[in-house]
Amino acid sequence: MTEETEQTEERLFKDLGLSPQIQQAIDEIGFEKPSPIQAEAIPELLAGHDVIGQAQTGTGKTAAFGLPMLQYLDPSNDEVQAIVLTPTRELCIQVTQALRSYAEHLDIEIVAVFGGAPIRSQQAQLRSGAHVVVATVGRMKDLISRRSLVLTAARFVVLDEADEMLDLGFIEDVERILRMCPSGRQTALFSATMPPPIKRLADTFMYDPVTISITPKTLTVDAIEQAYVEVPGKAKVDKLVDVVKAEDPEQAILFCRTKIGATRLERDLKNRGLDVKALHGDLSQGVRDGVMLAFKNHRCRLLVATDIAARGLDVDHVTHVINYDIPNSSETYVHRIGRTGRAGRTGRAITFVTPDQMRDLEQIKSDVKASIAEWEKPEDRIEHARPPRRKRRGEKPAPLDDQPAVLVEEVEDVDEVVEVPLTEEPEAAIPETPDGAVKLFINRGSRSDITEEDLRWALKEGAVLEDGQVADVRVLERFSFVEVDGDVAERTVEFLDGSRLKGSAIRVEIARS
Repeated sequence: MTEETEQTEERLFKDLGLSPQIQQAIDEIGFEKPSPIQAEAIPELLAGHDVIGQAQTGTGKTAAFGLPMLQYLDPSNDEVQAIVLTPTRELCIQVTQALRSYAEHLDIEIVAVFGGAPIRSQQAQLRSGAHVVVATVGRMKDLISRRSLVLTAARFVVLDEADEMLDLGFIEDVERILRMCPSGRQTALFSATMPPPIKRLADTFMYDPVTISITPKTLTVDAIEQAYVEVPGKAKVDKLVDVVKAEDPEQAILFCRTKIGATRLERDLKNRGLDVKALHGDLSQGVRDGVMLAFKNHRCRLLVATDIAARGLDVDHVTHVINYDIPNSSETYVHRIGRTGRAGRTGRAITFVTPDQMRDLEQIKSDVKASIAEWEKPEDRIEHARPPRRKRRGEKPAPLDDQPAVLVEEVEDVDEVVEVPLTEEPEAAIPETPDGAVKLFINRGSRSDITEEDLRWALKEGAVLEDGQVADVRVLERFSFVEVDGDVAERTVEFLDGSRLKGSAIRVEIARS
């Protein structure tokens, strides 16, 4: 890490040169340290440079362009001085709300214009005066054609989520709008990805831009557990019902690629008795608003959505994201699963794939460097019922569940007789086999439906052991033995003792022979 990077990370908002009124609003909101995109973009925009910001959704882009823009405005000039173009109505509303909170102590009017709402009321708002217009592309184009919106004084222009505008087919309209703005404008373009058409747009309409690329350390969120379900296309709905019932999510978003697919899935799930609502572009704006409100207020557990419709949907209670249709790119995958695991919570992301889509899944795994294992029912996964229990020095081991001791006559199917006396002094040396392995006793066996494969998985995932660190695994009827490298034995006990495996609590001790 360079010294410059360390200094950037230590920056506070008060170090960025914002006006006292904006700083006051920032303090009241509770912002203290800028995110990486904010720390780098705000000084460049305050200096008057054009900026290309490449960063994922949720990295603080609105404040990155919004704070310098507000500082740039002249409250005494009633003309439209700044515009923000957004791909969807939901993002338009979200950006407007954020800008209004930043402008709390400024005499600035911010107006949102978007499709699906009466155009006459928006025309009236514009006539009353607007310093900033946040707009969807189609509605801005409409208002310009009606001469209700004039951009000759718009010297600050923001294109937010430009790649989504490209996907929606808006780029030509964006270019027409940019041509109506002053040639001396300052332009900021923010996009999660930079496909060639977006690069060409930047080359054509921006002047010597500063490029800021914020690449997350990992493309996925550590708090999100990821899995996949391989299932034939005809069986997807029934399997989805099984997965939803097994996972029992607090709230889940089920992503479909198309509007038709979302409509069909909503109908199929309702026919199977699930509480579900759909969110897609074929719904009227009033219905879409009602669905989003119901989901945000926790009145709806399952939401079937297309990628575009889910833009601007930020809900903390989403515990699961299910990709009913595998996304068409790794970037979309990252964006989708980022809807869960928010606000410090853990989350689950489950992706459905048909056999011929496994290659697509492998590509996503490679791109995002993620471990996406095959889905298992929760009772089949090892889960810590409590934090790993650390034995204090001098503490004697507690008795195992249901087994105060291991009796010799119980070990009928073992080649050797092994005892596990539970009164062994903890300070005694840990017994090792001639090759340096340590034998561990586990109080569950085949009677609890535990298999060798289950234990090897638990050692790998629960104790984070490599295959070479596990010497042997033997499953008996009522208990099991595993042999691990001596230098990881105590760590294995610490991590697995008190865990749950296939719905049963397991106790793990070092076997004393």
